[in-house]
Amino acid sequence: MVCNHIRLLAAVAVLAIPGLPAVTSMSHAADVSISPAAKPKSPEPPAVQKPKLPASEEKPAEAPAETPYKKVIDVFTGDTTIAGEKVSFPVENPGIKSLIVTMEPGEKTAWHQHGTPLYAYILEGDLTVTYEGIGERHYKPGDGFLEAMHVTHQGHNTGTTPVRILAVFLTGDGDKPTIPEKAPSGSQ
Repeated sequence: MVCNHIRLLAAVAVLAIPGLPAVTSMSHAADVSISPAAKPKSPEPPAVQKPKLPASEEKPAEAPAETPYKKVIDVFTGDTTIAGEKVSFPVENPGIKSLIVTMEPGEKTAWHQHGTPLYAYILEGDLTVTYEGIGERHYKPGDGFLEAMHVTHQGHNTGTTPVRILAVFLTGDGDKPTIPEKAPSGSQ
């Protein structure tokens, strides 16, 4: 039985070596005693390595990865909040909390910060966020961003229709997703 395992491993290794002709059949029968109901297990197919493209044909680094989906729109890729803070993922009790926040026209949030990384995606409406020391940023449907964490800010629906925001918090480390703050001096 050990001999058949070694033969099988050797055959699979030969299949996976680039530059050698592919082996299409095994010359040794599988040992039927190694699987349930005397049914031989099929060996895992070898990993197929794609040939390296010449530098002139390589995709740019920012090109989206291949996916099994027919249509993909890259909304956001990054590791820095709009305030320039590097995102660090929670270590203890990592989790995700997702919400859909709805704000009516003219509505403002309380001034606040975030104790955990927050990815926000504007589903509907126009949102203006005022960041202490940074100023205003305007967001529209389809915008995705990593929200400021340790910069006090306030959201305001500046449009005529409700704003709907998909908010995805990366929770953990005992931090709170939203932390109320006092309004910065000179703000409303």
